Amino acid sequence: MSKKIIKLDFEGEFNFILLGLLCGFKDYKLCFELNHILNLSFQRKDDVNIPAGRPGSNTRHSHYESNGFDFESYHVLSNRDKGGTGFFIPEKKNIDFFLLVTDAPGSFDLKNLMSSLKNLEIITGVYEMDPYEMKSADSFLIFLES
Repeated sequence: MSKKIIKLDFEGEFNFILLGLLCGFKDYKLCFELNHILNLSFQRKDDVNIPAGRPGSNTRHSHYESNGFDFESYHVLSNRDKGGTGFFIPEKKNIDFFLLVTDAPGSFDLKNLMSSLKNLEIITGVYEMDPYEMKSADSFLIFLES
């Protein structure tokens, strides 16, 4: 009997704003600075576990969350695994942290947010990213569903 393989072509809907941050400091220092400049209150959440490579192996990434004034949610995720063995998004190895903004209102001012982030001395780069152009972007959907 021949083996049948069925592949599902699933395209997730990425309904969030995604920024890549370059920052050589620890996650708690970054969130402390973000709290001050954006008037938020990031709090540490459980680490995010993403399946990686071989079955049974995964990567652990720090996660901080805060709510904005217009009911939007901000999430800071480290790209590098805590053990230094992997990445949240492997094709973006140069990015240190991801900032996700979910449930943003239509009047959300992304340019103002990026300008505020660029003014922080500990951040050396801020990049608007398109998850549709990333091979591993499904990791964001897995994260948001958990």
